[in-house]
Amino acid sequence: KDPVSKTHKHYNSEEEDPGRLLFSGMVNPYSMKCRCLPHGFYTCIPTLLATIGWLATLTEDGCNYAIIEGAMVTEMTTNPDMPLLEVGFNRYREASLNDDGTWAIDYYQLCKYYNEDIVNIDGVWKFSKLVSFLALVLAGAAVLLIWFSSCFIFSRNTWKWIGCELLTATVLKLLSYSWLATSMCRSNTCSISYGAKADIVACVLWFISGVLVLLRYPNPKLANPPTSTNATTSEPPALEMPDIT
Repeated sequence: KDPVSKTHKHYNSEEEDPGRLLFSGMVNPYSMKCRCLPHGFYTCIPTLLATIGWLATLTEDGCNYAIIEGAMVTEMTTNPDMPLLEVGFNRYREASLNDDGTWAIDYYQLCKYYNEDIVNIDGVWKFSKLVSFLALVLAGAAVLLIWFSSCFIFSRNTWKWIGCELLTATVLKLLSYSWLATSMCRSNTCSISYGAKADIVACVLWFISGVLVLLRYPNPKLANPPTSTNATTSEPPALEMPDIT
């Protein structure tokens, strides 16, 4: 008999979740087939939100996090007339003088690396870079994993793990705003630019996505629902994604 068409006992607790048997040799190998939206359309909502947030952070070029004005601009550029710079965690971009006599950021210019003899890369700066990187990695892992929910069945714990990753990435990305408290910004005037605004968008979307994931586990749909009215309750095929907790 085709193992895919078997009916199984319905499990009510996470401890009895057949996803826990994935590596025990008790899972049907025929259930490792991709199905379109096995958890239903609900998974598309957090998936798209998390993906858009992650892509928003990737649009940053590394030197457009904030605008700085003050004495540091002259020290970094040796141009006493230049009023501002666009700065990031690793590099900065100089402003250009327009024909109308105003200064503006020229996005055709290449970013320059900081001269650490002039710029103090303090502990706050290093901390901000670290948590920003960790947020990007965690969110990227969560986005990659949640996309698989459109094809494979996840256990409850795996689904919750994705939500925890997204919320943790949100917190880490928020902590990266401590960069605005670096010694460079304390002694000069810093205001947020495109990069910081893109991170705000990412934080909002990751938070909403994480909450949606944790609030509801979309029960997987049956691969072969019973046609008889007297058929017993059957369980979906064994979970395709392992419980990684």
